[in-house]
Amino acid sequence: MLINYLLFIALALYFSLPHAGVYKHIDENGNVTYSNIPSNDSKRVDLPPIIVVPHVDTGEVEERISKRRESMKLKEDREQLQNKIAEEEAQLNEARNEYKDGMPDRLGSERNYQRYLNRVDRLREEISVRENNLELMKNDLNKMPGKTR
Repeated sequence: MLINYLLFIALALYFSLPHAGVYKHIDENGNVTYSNIPSNDSKRVDLPPIIVVPHVDTGEVEERISKRRESMKLKEDREQLQNKIAEEEAQLNEARNEYKDGMPDRLGSERNYQRYLNRVDRLREEISVRENNLELMKNDLNKMPGKTR
């Protein structure tokens, strides 16, 4: 019984060895056929080893993508706030230049002295509001996580 078992295994291995692999056959019309069974005029093709890519946990990938998107959104928000601060500083400097420490130039349309005084008050108020806005925006920028230099 043991001899029959060993004989069966030996015959199975013997007949499976010539069939193992991939064979390429080109017929008279130039058609290429690949098979795992050798035929007349076929040549064995040595294929490169199969590369197996390990499984990637998609939850981890999704988490990294989410963090990246959040980081990009935060960076975009920070840049927008910095641009608003720069605009506000430019407008504040413009108002300060026009105000000239409380003695702005009189315009031709300000023959009435009260118009001049009203414009001076508006400029003073505008400077105060812009300074307050600038301070609030800078505080918001400092409170944002992920400060960049």
